[in-house]
Amino acid sequence: MSSRLPLRVRKVQFVYPDDLVAHWNPRRPEWSQVVNASSLLMPYLEPFLIDAIREAIPRIGDPELRDEAKAYLGQEAHHFKQHRRFNDLLLARGYESLRAYEDTLADDYRRLRTRPLAFRLAYAAGFETMALAIGHMLVRHRRFFFAHGDANVGSLVLWHFVEEVEHKRAAFDVYQAVVGRWGQRLHGLAYALWHTLRRTRQAYVELLRADGLWGRWKTRVALKLLMLRIAAACGPRLLESVLPWHDPARIADPPWIREWVELYERGEPGLTHLDMHRIHLTPSEAIP
Repeated sequence: MSSRLPLRVRKVQFVYPDDLVAHWNPRRPEWSQVVNASSLLMPYLEPFLIDAIREAIPRIGDPELRDEAKAYLGQEAHHFKQHRRFNDLLLARGYESLRAYEDTLADDYRRLRTRPLAFRLAYAAGFETMALAIGHMLVRHRRFFFAHGDANVGSLVLWHFVEEVEHKRAAFDVYQAVVGRWGQRLHGLAYALWHTLRRTRQAYVELLRADGLWGRWKTRVALKLLMLRIAAACGPRLLESVLPWHDPARIADPPWIREWVELYERGEPGLTHLDMHRIHLTPSEAIP
């Protein structure tokens, strides 16, 4: 069981090149657009999570958990602001038609905000369960996902999921403290998975269609192989999370993430521009 260490709100800023392209990993255009589609979700999903946890904080009796929940709000707020900046650059690269998709996301979360707090907290805990699994996957398979990709985008994604792993227990513990029902938690997990994956697929299909790639058999095969890799990496952890005794605090953080955090505490500026050709190494070895 890990101790409840204070979360750090890191106001990291990312700078993107003027010639930033949507296929920021040219060897994996399908993966590039899956990540871009996920990024489009963040400015709508994460404010929804923030609002649910903020509403729950007055109902939490444990002062340490209240402090952790407040720091979680700070981390998530900075995540979606950084993704908003990236998304605006992306959409300006010939994807303005996806503004209508953003309206769909806004409508989704407007409706979800009318649901009871118990459901919204279960959704938050469910999404964070998925984010924890993805964070472990991205670090473990970072060579596959990021080698030869743009250093700025890769560093953005890795920073985001370093903090997702770091605050792995916050939304879960808030849910347990305020609601605590196992069945409701499973419902929230299932709904969060269905909703976010459905909307992400909708976006990457539109992105690839705009690229003229969606109708190609090579694109479809590459996507199927990619999704099989993701399912194989994340599936066991997601299956474990449905057990009544699941507790994310028991899941050890990858050493790569622990070193990233240590380097940040030392003031290392290279974390925002990691060398993707050496990303399979430790963070200190991947700093240009």
